[in-house]
Amino acid sequence: MQTDVVRLTSGFIAQPTSSELSNVPFARHVAGLLDELQFQVEEVEHQHPDGVDKLSIVARRGRGPGGLTLICHSDTVPAAREDGWTTDPYAGTMRGERLHGRGACDMKGALAAVLCAAARWTGTELARPLCILITADEETQARGARQVVSRSRLFAPAARGYGVICEPTRLRVVHAHKGALTMKITARGRAAHTSTLKGINANIKMIPFLNDMKSMYERVLTEECYRNEDFDPPHSEWSLGISDHNPATNMSPARSICSINYRTMPGVDADGLIQATRASARRHGLRLQLVFAGEPLYTAPDSALVRMALQITSTRKPRTVAYGTDGLALSRKMKEMIVVGPGDIAQAHTVDEWIDLDQLRRSVDVYSDFIERVCVRNQD
Repeated sequence: MQTDVVRLTSGFIAQPTSSELSNVPFARHVAGLLDELQFQVEEVEHQHPDGVDKLSIVARRGRGPGGLTLICHSDTVPAAREDGWTTDPYAGTMRGERLHGRGACDMKGALAAVLCAAARWTGTELARPLCILITADEETQARGARQVVSRSRLFAPAARGYGVICEPTRLRVVHAHKGALTMKITARGRAAHTSTLKGINANIKMIPFLNDMKSMYERVLTEECYRNEDFDPPHSEWSLGISDHNPATNMSPARSICSINYRTMPGVDADGLIQATRASARRHGLRLQLVFAGEPLYTAPDSALVRMALQITSTRKPRTVAYGTDGLALSRKMKEMIVVGPGDIAQAHTVDEWIDLDQLRRSVDVYSDFIERVCVRNQD
C-alpha cells in the first residue's frame, strides 16, 4: 500500500464520491487496501433515498471487544469547476504547502492518514483490537453511520472501546459537539382558482402552528434549560423554513410545509421539544414527520480518553464545536468518542478546499500514537 500520505490523499481526491454519486467503487478500493493490511473487512450496504447505492466499511485487526476505532467518511459535498474553482476539484493540486481538491480537508486527507498510521503496526503487536470505520452519506444525515450502528457485527464489540472521529479540528481535541433535530410539518388544503372561493389555502391552516413555533423560537433562545455554556454560541436556533410550492398566487396552495431544524446540546431535553411540536401539529390538524434526530456527542473533559488525546496532541484544553459528525449516530452505541483531525473546518465544503501538508503529515503520527497507546500498550 502507498504510505506517502500526500500521494495517497491525492489519489483519493481523484476518485469523486460526492453525495449524489455512488461511493461503492471508492469504498471497495479502500477495502482492498485494508485487506492488504490484513484487516478483517465487513461491508455495510444501503441505498440513498434517491436510489443510489452506498457502502460503508468496517475493518478490524485483532480480537476481542473494545480497543480503538478510527472513524472517517468517504463521501464529500459536490464540486464543479463552474462554481469558481481555480483548479480541477478532483486533480489534487499542490500549491506551496497546501494540497487542494474536494475532500482534501473533509476528509480524504484524514482517511489517508489513518491508513498510513495503521500500516505502521502489525496484527501480532496488538493487545487490543484496532478498528477502522469508513462511512457513506455522512454529509446527508449520517445515513451510513446509522446503518453501521443497527447492522454491523464488527462495530458492536468495538463500540465498547474508544472512538476517534477524524474530522478536521487542526489536531486539537474536541470532546463534544451539538446534535441535530429535523422535522417536517405538512398542512393540506385544496387547490382551486382563487376567484371561485372553492379552494382551501394550506398556508392559512399552517399559521396557528407557526404562531406556536414563534413562541418555541423565543423559548430556546432565552430559557436556561436550553442553554449550555460549554458551547459558543450557548443556545441553538429553532430554525424554520416555509414552502408551499405554489405555481401561481391566483391559485389556492394545496400544501404548505414547515421545516424545522435545531442543534441539540448535551443536557437539553430534545424529546420534550419533539413532543411539544407534535402536540401543536396535532392540535392544528397537521401532519408531523420526524426526519432525523441525531445525538449530541459528549465525552467528559476529564475522561481518560480526553487526557490521553491532550498528551498525544500536545494541547492543554479540550473544546466543543457547533457542527456535527457521524457521532450523531454512533454515540447511540459508542459512549467514549472524541474528534481529532487534520485541517481546518473552515476549509470544508469551500471552493478551492485545501489541507495544510504539515497538518496532514503530523496526523499520521497522532493516529499512530493513539494506536500504540490503546492497542499496543493497552493504556486506559
